[in-house]
Amino acid sequence: MKILVAMSGGVDSSMCAKLLQDAGHEVQGCYMKLHAKPGYHEANIAKVRKVGEFLGIKIHILDLQDDFNRDVYEPFVQAYIGGLTPNPCALCNRRIKLGKLLEFAREQGFERLATGHYVRIEDGLLKAAADLSKDQSYFLANIDPAALEFMLFPLGGMYKKDVKEAARAYTELSQIASASESSEICFVDTTYIDVLNRHTGTKMPGIVRDRAGNAIGTHEGYMHYTIGKRRGFTVHGAHEPHFVLSIDP
Repeated sequence: MKILVAMSGGVDSSMCAKLLQDAGHEVQGCYMKLHAKPGYHEANIAKVRKVGEFLGIKIHILDLQDDFNRDVYEPFVQAYIGGLTPNPCALCNRRIKLGKLLEFAREQGFERLATGHYVRIEDGLLKAAADLSKDQSYFLANIDPAALEFMLFPLGGMYKKDVKEAARAYTELSQIASASESSEICFVDTTYIDVLNRHTGTKMPGIVRDRAGNAIGTHEGYMHYTIGKRRGFTVHGAHEPHFVLSIDP
């Protein structure tokens, strides 16, 4: 089977490609350029090409920055301005990874698209991964169900520790297997507030109110908070935790 693998330069996508190749499939890799963070893509592309050389597979570089900016980045900013808390990874998976990348795979004649997500497909439905500590079904829950017919998730039935251990068996993959992993949003360097400050003011002190509408404290600006947060604002005379119930921008 001719399979395109979404590759990031990390251990999961690298082992995804290796496992499929070992199973006898014709594998090629694809790295997606999604944003313009300085130095980010250069370092990752070098890792992907190194893995590609080790596996002896062709690597595609797909520039989706305009699509990502329109479909993920801008909605991320506008959601916070609107008093909401966005999930950019869920948007990216639906519109970019299992959207634009899937379109590219089909156009190039691939029979399947594979990713290193920890998630399973059973009876045409999305299922949690075997390794619940790494399960990513939540981030894929918003995808077009029709996309699942074209998808492969080779790591869904595996445990992360076993994936990393398998990678360490190969000299060419041992370094990425030992690299620290980031769970942050890919285009955020420090905090999301720094991203928002490039587009709008976030320091807008305001009033904290209780359910009855009584003014009981102050906050630093509504974009700093999300439902359920209990820190970063003041409730006068409070002796127990208070939690954000709603946000009125």
